[in-house]
Amino acid sequence: MNMKKRVTVVAPATSANLGAGYDVFALALQRPTDTLSLRRTESGIRLSVEGERVETTPRKNVVTGVVRAFMVGEGIKGGVSLHLRKGVPVGAGLGSSAASSAAAAVGMNVLFGGGLDTRKLIEYAGVGEKIASGTAHYDNVAGAIVGGFVIVSGSEGFVGIKAPPGLSLCLATPKVNLPLRKTEFARSLLPKHLPLADVVGAVTSASMMVRGFSTGNLRDIGQAMQGGFVDPKRAVMIPGFEEVRESAMKAGAFGACISGAGPTVLAATTRGKANGVLKAMLRGFHEAGVQSQGFVTRVGRGCRVTEQV
Repeated sequence: MNMKKRVTVVAPATSANLGAGYDVFALALQRPTDTLSLRRTESGIRLSVEGERVETTPRKNVVTGVVRAFMVGEGIKGGVSLHLRKGVPVGAGLGSSAASSAAAAVGMNVLFGGGLDTRKLIEYAGVGEKIASGTAHYDNVAGAIVGGFVIVSGSEGFVGIKAPPGLSLCLATPKVNLPLRKTEFARSLLPKHLPLADVVGAVTSASMMVRGFSTGNLRDIGQAMQGGFVDPKRAVMIPGFEEVRESAMKAGAFGACISGAGPTVLAATTRGKANGVLKAMLRGFHEAGVQSQGFVTRVGRGCRVTEQV
């Protein structure tokens, strides 16, 4: 086994669901990112954090949870010292816990020999998601590990598709008060059963999304973002959501949806129109009486190892 003494991993933010792809679709973003440094020690698991404030209690922290699960699952002895530079905002719908969890799984794999395949890394990263939200869903962690556009089938498999080079993404995050365990709350808003017409509509939109990424058709991607049963139920969390989506479309977006469990709103457009779309989205929130901030980015790659010694 080619073990390392020290490893550093950069993991991207992600947007999940993309309208109709609830717990199935995810998209890696070029920015923001988390950076996790791991160092082998004699014993114990120690964590330090800088940047965005996160839970540091060992049993509640996703990084230590993934590291512990990895060590137990792979029969690893010794200890690990961890330093997390948190760049992905917590509770924004940008896969914050997934970025940290993915970095932990990938970093541990490299630190202790690099013998695991991507599917197993996604499974270990899912441990962090269960700690964060109560459910081991794999869309965000798969997106963070693999990069690009990802279609996930639980922890059993995934399909990655390279995003069209002309796709730009605008993300606007409103300042709203949401429950501490926001993802659990957002899940509770969804119906337990769906009318057949809603199921058909969701399947249609999801199929169009896959076609859009497969063929590079930005209009298909944008139109598919408007579909599904999730956003209409979760829109109550986001004052001004419909106004923001309408503003984005008028400014040149192909479509807009809630990013993950929200409250960030994601719009798809071209590079030339991206700044105008973002300004329109922020203006939409302002007109709804909500403070917001945002940025423009593109589809990103998965976790990358920047140091291994």
